[in-house]
Amino acid sequence: MLIPSIIAMSQDKDDKTDLFFRVGLGYGQRLAQVPPQIDADGKDLYRNVRRGTNFNFQLGYMVGENTALAAVYSRFGSKQSGKSNGTNVNIKDALTFAGITIQKFIPVGEKKDVNFNTKIGPGALFLNNQTTVFTPGVNTTTYSDINKNRLGLLTGIGVDFHLSKTFRFELNIDKTWGRIKENNVVTNLEFIAIGGGFRLQF
Repeated sequence: MLIPSIIAMSQDKDDKTDLFFRVGLGYGQRLAQVPPQIDADGKDLYRNVRRGTNFNFQLGYMVGENTALAAVYSRFGSKQSGKSNGTNVNIKDALTFAGITIQKFIPVGEKKDVNFNTKIGPGALFLNNQTTVFTPGVNTTTYSDINKNRLGLLTGIGVDFHLSKTFRFELNIDKTWGRIKENNVVTNLEFIAIGGGFRLQF
């Protein structure tokens, strides 16, 4: 009921709403450290699994001329295979942020064809790590499935370019913030996402 009411009120004003949808894709980099107790091959494997792709989307509403509230979903994902301490290892790593952000758009020039933008907001961070270890010469396979979730924070900056009345292309750099500590061991749940996307205002 709320969304149709917002649409109706906005259409009464200027034949368009202040709702927008954004979808983006880019490069992701996890900031967790490489485990120190592994050999050189293992360090290369874990460095590689820290790099992956980022998919993100937003659904937002303009609460002012240059201010918006938006629900954000941002997911880092990577998978790698290699050797670590003489064993064959397959790793699937995923880190997801889901939350609410406040965003500011700073127009450049009178035509507002270009905007600088910033975002910040809290949310939940979800870590999922699946590791499979195959021991050479031994018919043994070990599986590890880790799932953690904690509160986190998303910050970001970017620039967008006007393509049409309701369509914009955006370039962004976002960073999540968050860590967990269990049994005196700190795990970094942070990642950086660099990429582009398209924003459609309804």
